[in-house]
This record gives sequence, structure tokens and C-alpha cells, in this order.
Amino acid sequence: MAVALGSRSALRLRLLLSQLKPGIRVSRAGPAAAFGLWTCPQQGPQRWSSKGDGDLPRHCREPWQCRPFSTAVTSAKVAVNGVHLHYQRTGEGEHAVLLLPGMLGSGETDFGPQLKNLSKKLFTVVAWDPRGYGHSRPPDRDFPVDFFERDARDAIDLMKALQFKKVSLLGWSDGGITALIAAAKYPSYVRKMVIWGANAYVTDEDVRIYQGIRDVSKWSEKARKPLEALYGYDYFAKTCEQWVDGIQQFKRLPDGNICQHLLPLVQCPTLIVHGEKDPLVPRFHADFLHEHVKGSRLHLMPEGKHNLHLRFANEFNKLVEDFLQ
Repeated sequence: MAVALGSRSALRLRLLLSQLKPGIRVSRAGPAAAFGLWTCPQQGPQRWSSKGDGDLPRHCREPWQCRPFSTAVTSAKVAVNGVHLHYQRTGEGEHAVLLLPGMLGSGETDFGPQLKNLSKKLFTVVAWDPRGYGHSRPPDRDFPVDFFERDARDAIDLMKALQFKKVSLLGWSDGGITALIAAAKYPSYVRKMVIWGANAYVTDEDVRIYQGIRDVSKWSEKARKPLEALYGYDYFAKTCEQWVDGIQQFKRLPDGNICQHLLPLVQCPTLIVHGEKDPLVPRFHADFLHEHVKGSRLHLMPEGKHNLHLRFANEFNKLVEDFLQ
């Protein structure tokens, strides 16, 4: 059947066919008017309405290529460096952002408010589970002396496998250390970086703090329950103990070094956020990072603790969005 490309009926047919692609949810609309948010290949997410039976979106010269804009969070696995890494993804913005979780963390346990509320129009947000954490199992998690470097390589290779040309990093706690290493080792690939609750070296004070969290039965129920539900008690308890041993091994290195030597190599704009009531990462770590990451900014949250991005999610998300734009 031949139809002139410029005809209204052909445009409408192609628009309707584009709505039927697998995995795309199409909102129902009444006969008088339709309203929706659509992703345009020329202009990105656009809001439009049609009033009348024959009207089509008018924001684009080729409306049949547009498709409904999704705010859903999807999840999948992809093979990277010999393991299958799990990730969650949301948004359709041009700016790719990777969320890097902390010790024993995953996208679903560590970044709910960010996956839900960071701008879907500005960003494509990916939250990953490092190998041995979350749903990136098998394998079980282990902690060789280069485990942070391994995570950095996995994280960057994951985003390349997902075909992102550049990426910004949001790293919490251990994820902040991973982000620092990734930014230093892959400077041309990292656009911007936000880190909080991270440290570049281990002190005697840190070791005392780590020993205080070794026994998960002594954690608060609020902190323990999500991870126990994700892993089961035995894996959770065993991996926490192994993490304490793994992070303490850096104390035996000169100056307790984790990634101090890499900080001068970070080239991307960097925002360091610190909660002044953080019981796990003392203020001097944030000051050290600020001093040694060239051009970095330090933002202090007076009431923030280690999980400041969860406790003060709205403030944190706005801070991040303003910095990344």
C-alpha cells in the first residue's frame, strides 16, 4: 500500500505504530483531547496536547518518530568483565548519571529518592550493583587489595556496554571511593562527579569505627532490615565481616593509602558533600579530598549524617541537579 509521506493519514499511522513497540506504555486518552509527555528525536522530552481527531504533536517536523516518555524504573543485567552486573535505569535525558552504592549496597537499597526524583528530562540515571552485591550475584563478594580499582573498571565498562559516550558519577561512601578512582583513571569518560561519605586513606580512628560495625546484630533495625531482606542474614553478616577486614588492609599500606595518589589525576568538576554529623566518616576526610582534588567544591550539611542523601533527599537532589547542569 503506497501512501504519500506528507499526508496526514500517513503521519497518524506511523505515530500509532510507534506506540506499539514492546515495553512502551501508552496512556489512554479520551476522544476529545489527548495530553502526554513524549520523547522527540530532535528536541528530547516534550509535553503536547491534541484537540480534535486529526491533530498530531506539533513540536517536531517528524512526529511519527516520537514515542511516549517513560518515568518508569527498569532493571536488567549485562555481561561485564566476566560477571553479570545488575542495574536499574530511569529517565531519558542526554546527561548520563551513574549512582555508585556504599558497602553492601545496591541501587534499590541506597538510591530510592534519586531514582524516583532526579529529573527524568535532564538525566538518564543508572544505579548499579557492584559484583557480589545486590543482584550482581554470583559471584559472592570478595575483597582483594584492588577491589576498589576492580569496581571502578566494572562501573566504567558497564556504562560503555550501555553505550553511553560520557557519564557523571554520584558516589556514596565506598561508591565515592570507586568514583574517585574511576574519575582519575578514565578522565576523558567522566563528565562531573559528586561524592559524599568517602575517604582516600584509613586512619586508626577509622579502624575503631569499622570494628564498631563488624557485628551486624548490633546495627539498628532500620539499617539492618533492608540488607537482611536483600541478602539473608548469613550472607549479610559474613560479607560485612569480610568488608571490615578488607578495608582495614589499607591501614597496613604507607599512610593508610586507598587512593591518595590518584587524587591529582582527577580532572572533572567535583562536588564533595559532607554531613557534619556523620558518625562513620570524620570531617577531615572531606577536607583532605577538597584540598587534593583540584578545583573541587565542598558543601557541608550541618544536620547531615552518613545517609544524608536519604534523610535530606530533596535538598540533596536539588544540589546535585544544579551542579550537574
